[in-house]
Amino acid sequence: MADKRYADLLHSLDAEQLSYPGTFEEALAIADTLPRCRTLDVPCGPGRMAEALSRIGFSAYAADLNAAGYRGSAAFCTVDLELGLPYADGAFGFIYCGDGIEHLENPVTLLRELARILTDQGVLVIVTPNYLNVERRLRFLLSGSLAQPIKRLPGYYEGKRFDRGHINPLTLTRLAYFAENAGLELERSQTIGTKKGQRWLAPLAALIVMLGRFETPRRRSNLFADHTQTWSMLMGGKQLFAIFRRVKSRTLAP
Repeated sequence: MADKRYADLLHSLDAEQLSYPGTFEEALAIADTLPRCRTLDVPCGPGRMAEALSRIGFSAYAADLNAAGYRGSAAFCTVDLELGLPYADGAFGFIYCGDGIEHLENPVTLLRELARILTDQGVLVIVTPNYLNVERRLRFLLSGSLAQPIKRLPGYYEGKRFDRGHINPLTLTRLAYFAENAGLELERSQTIGTKKGQRWLAPLAALIVMLGRFETPRRRSNLFADHTQTWSMLMGGKQLFAIFRRVKSRTLAP
């Protein structure tokens, strides 16, 4: 859990807070446990995270589609995450990818690129909405949508660029599967941001946990159940932190 010194550091930076409150503090707490190295913040927005990483000793780089919105001092590069990343293989020991992957048409391409530019045993932190808490599971059952409704926005097919919303919501199960195929191993996961309104759904969460114990080991492995069918995930908050480590690529068993 992040402590007050990370919040104080972030509040000292002159940049807009675009992520859910507490997200950057938690990410900094994770980064602070790692050896200092070259690090990338992508998509970086105004550059708040990259700036904070620099302050705690990392050699920070930043990248985003919107160059006009960048306010940081770290080396910046304009990138389109749908097309790839202009960095050498193994360029970074730590990558922070917050609140971006769910906005992409092809998140698998991004995961492969992030794995490519990570060093061997490098760490990737992906932050995305927690689509596996029990409230969102029930919402999907009732509405058929995990996230905000997807709208057909005018101008997109005319080549205009803008935030299309959460067009590709990734549950941790799907995210971990795609990442594993890219050569990334899920080390741990956690959530932040209490959803007080879902307390009345606790019996449903307890039922999911109980039924999960009767799954075969193979099925539990395929579902990443040790991460996805836990009380903390089901009753957890709005934001998911998935911490991956770069490993040698491998072929998954059929």
